[in-house]
Amino acid sequence: MTKLALAATFAVAMLTSFSALPANAQRCTANYCGDQPSTPEPNCGDQLGVLKRVLPAEVLGVDSHYRVWITEFCTHETLMRSDGNAAYLRTAIAKNDVLTDVLTERGFHADDVYAVKMMGDDTINLYVHNFGR
Repeated sequence: MTKLALAATFAVAMLTSFSALPANAQRCTANYCGDQPSTPEPNCGDQLGVLKRVLPAEVLGVDSHYRVWITEFCTHETLMRSDGNAAYLRTAIAKNDVLTDVLTERGFHADDVYAVKMMGDDTINLYVHNFGR
């Protein structure tokens, strides 16, 4: 028997000797696996999904031609200031007069910004949360 045929026979024997599912596998549906829920309880802060990196220079470049959206986020939940993508942007937000004016009109401060999304060339969305200042 050639080496290639021997290797192929050995590979087939290995693959067929293991079962596809363990003997104690449970049948799972969309929401349950056995007696337990199969999906963890959602976290409010996870609703934004993956946030793209926004540079401080982009935030500082926001001028009066931009549409600035303020979105209150997770108003009845507790969030950490370090979550989201605004932790390193709050200083730049505080230095931008356009953003601070819009935040002040809505009763917020740069320290309340949880996340920042740049949406196109002329729109920015600031997700704010009352961190209990």
